[in-house]
Amino acid sequence: MRVLVLVLVLAAGLIPSAALAKMPTGTPGEAPFYVGIWSPSAKSCKANPLEVEGALVRIEQSRIIWNETTCTFRLSASRSTGTGTTIPATCESEGRTSRETYKFDAVGGRMRMNGHVMARCKDSDWRTGYE
Repeated sequence: MRVLVLVLVLAAGLIPSAALAKMPTGTPGEAPFYVGIWSPSAKSCKANPLEVEGALVRIEQSRIIWNETTCTFRLSASRSTGTGTTIPATCESEGRTSRETYKFDAVGGRMRMNGHVMARCKDSDWRTGYE
């Protein structure tokens, strides 16, 4: 009976690992699933970011950019969760510095960032609005 309980406890510990294995985090040398150009909706991919707040977000391997805000990820402090990745960041916006934590999850072919489901845009959709 003890052996059965031990096996069940060990198997339960593997469930989060199995969920992580299915996450599209990329292989070594490949960008994580959240890297790209994102928007709250596919329609917003074409919006002018100066007219629509948060219309476009650019997430790179080591930072996130939108409007006049740039956050640099502390990749050494990132951690995998059962459903994605959590990364602390230092952000600068209009001369102010703040600390944020970003949580990225894959949700049905989309990306959820801090609870907001985002649609992937084309790389060519990226613009700051200041062009």
